[in-house]
Amino acid sequence: GVIINSFFSNLNLEIQQIDRAAISSVVPVLTGVFEKMFTEAGIEKITLVSAYTPLGLRFPMSDPGFVGADLVVNAFAAKEKYQQNCIVCDFGTATTMQLVGKDGFFYGTVIMPGVMISATRLFDKAALLTNIDLKAPTTLLGTNTQDSLLSGIIRGNAFMIDGFIRKIKEEHSNLKPIKVIATGGISQLICQQSEEIDEIDENLTLTGLNRICERE
Repeated sequence: GVIINSFFSNLNLEIQQIDRAAISSVVPVLTGVFEKMFTEAGIEKITLVSAYTPLGLRFPMSDPGFVGADLVVNAFAAKEKYQQNCIVCDFGTATTMQLVGKDGFFYGTVIMPGVMISATRLFDKAALLTNIDLKAPTTLLGTNTQDSLLSGIIRGNAFMIDGFIRKIKEEHSNLKPIKVIATGGISQLICQQSEEIDEIDENLTLTGLNRICERE
């Protein structure tokens, strides 16, 4: 309760002004913790988002329970906000890509190690490579360690994402046009190097959670 109250205080809000909440969690041990915190704060309407939440999404598998809450929220947000076929690229702890139709059909997803996780692992395992601050690369071929790493980490991920996007568009050519949206903490850096991403929507997940609350 202290954490929740402190959070709202920073926003100049009173907890009493909040009557509902939506939780999108892919860390099971924390899901119950947040639910308890909201309950103790007096919030009565709490939605634990999952693939079973009635959001107008349809899934190609009989049991979509493995689809993460973050993917569900992003798919719902993209469908509601853009109302067209979308590929959503989320650059978080893991990098995820998903294709959702304008009719709410969830075609599937790609999950890969996140940019920061991959970079940190590289620095941990390669004794001669020191940790660097991630920023936009200035050259394709580096002539020093930092520039070489920036090109490989940032451009490398952008090229990989572009390759997936092109292949997804090729395999689902019947869905033309497909809008490509990027979200997540490091999306700005990746998008600067991407030829396929159309738009950055840093608040896509929050938009989805807000609209889920509005439906309740």
